Amino acid sequence: MRNRHKFTFIICCAVIDMIAMVLGTMLFLKIATDENVGLNVLFLDKLIPITILSWLFSITYFKLYRVDVLFSLEEFFGNSWRAFFTQRILWYIYIYVFQDNILYFFGSRANLIQLSFLLFYFLISRILFAIITGNIKRWVVKRYTVAIWGFNKTSIELASHLENHSYFIDFMGILNENSSVNYTTKEEFSLALSDAIHNASENNVNELYIVSKPDLISDLNYFFELGDKHCMRLKFIPDFSLISKKHFSSSHLDNFHVIKPRFEPLQNAYNRLVKRIFDLVFSSLVIVLILSWLYPLLAFLIKRQSKGPVLFKQMRTGKKNEPFCCYKFRSMYINVGDESQQAKKEDARVTPIGKFLRRTSLDEFPQFFNVFMGNMSVVGPRPHMIKHTSDYNDHIHNFMVRHFVKPGITGLAQVSGLRGETKTVSDMIRRVNKDIEYVQRWSLITDIKICFWTVIVTLKGDENAF
Repeated sequence: MRNRHKFTFIICCAVIDMIAMVLGTMLFLKIATDENVGLNVLFLDKLIPITILSWLFSITYFKLYRVDVLFSLEEFFGNSWRAFFTQRILWYIYIYVFQDNILYFFGSRANLIQLSFLLFYFLISRILFAIITGNIKRWVVKRYTVAIWGFNKTSIELASHLENHSYFIDFMGILNENSSVNYTTKEEFSLALSDAIHNASENNVNELYIVSKPDLISDLNYFFELGDKHCMRLKFIPDFSLISKKHFSSSHLDNFHVIKPRFEPLQNAYNRLVKRIFDLVFSSLVIVLILSWLYPLLAFLIKRQSKGPVLFKQMRTGKKNEPFCCYKFRSMYINVGDESQQAKKEDARVTPIGKFLRRTSLDEFPQFFNVFMGNMSVVGPRPHMIKHTSDYNDHIHNFMVRHFVKPGITGLAQVSGLRGETKTVSDMIRRVNKDIEYVQRWSLITDIKICFWTVIVTLKGDENAF
């Protein structure tokens, strides 16, 4: 099965989805006009262009219709719904800005029918797409066959990956999986690989992945030319399973193949910009809408119960291991005990108002000033005191990985039940693992989810908050 079948399928999906989005808006306009909802003419004229632009932005951001990678039905479904809800949010933001009677609009018959139509379309269309991809191999006469040569840990993992994404390819498996030959010299390996390429060509293999140790390959150009003669695409994958048991992340720097210990989305400048915009917008809203009245109220209560400053300022470890001044509402009496000691349950240093602040996480709100200034992010690994960073770095080998990104007010570890005092090194290891997971899997949607989970956890009450 050639790549043109995947291309045709994805293009058809894109066209049908766009038509459905436009039809949904036309349906809304028809019902709204009949009901005389009261929308101004200038607003109505721009609804279809806004629908198209918001949908194009959504599918571009979530890379819904990619043809340059192996097709994943699960990823396609997930990105479809993410793009749909993002488009709806952008559409409603436009309405919120240009319309007055918002509550009436959301409850209108036109809006409810349009939303029902689009939800029904996406549900039915994705079911049909799943049926088509599940049966498309039987409808194509000349299939695009893919195979692997080389039996090792890396090739087994590659085979599993190809099998799970073989909707538009005919995967034949590992050609020499039953062979027990262990090649010790480059000459033995070259002869065996040449025979394998010839035999694969006779079996009509269109694309052959060769997985082997790099030191066995003497001349890549020779094998590429041999593959060209047989009209076969060859792809070499180095087997590093004997060097390390961990999974690497690889990329290209011009003509250089780069191997990294992990994938970091925030290494991408565009992703950093998106995260910074989110931080600025979020922190600005909190400062203007909440801290503008909450700060003087809490300042009065804090000063009334104990002497000392309203804010507690402490040097914490930030991004790239650089220290910064972290702000909190003061929740303890001043000059009582060691400030570097972590707060414990029923800690005598905590003031009465401080107990409330710590239990509800209100003591962390001044850190939105840190976010606005760029020292912190809304979501990220929690910043530790400099002494604790030094101590834990001596016991946890990958502890500093969490400092590759800005520290956050909340984080994946905190919403996963790993907040509060770390009594043992194993407690900190679990927290660090969650922080590294966040570093490797960052996305804007992840940040929004963590913010939402933080609110839920705070309202329910966290037993580790004291």
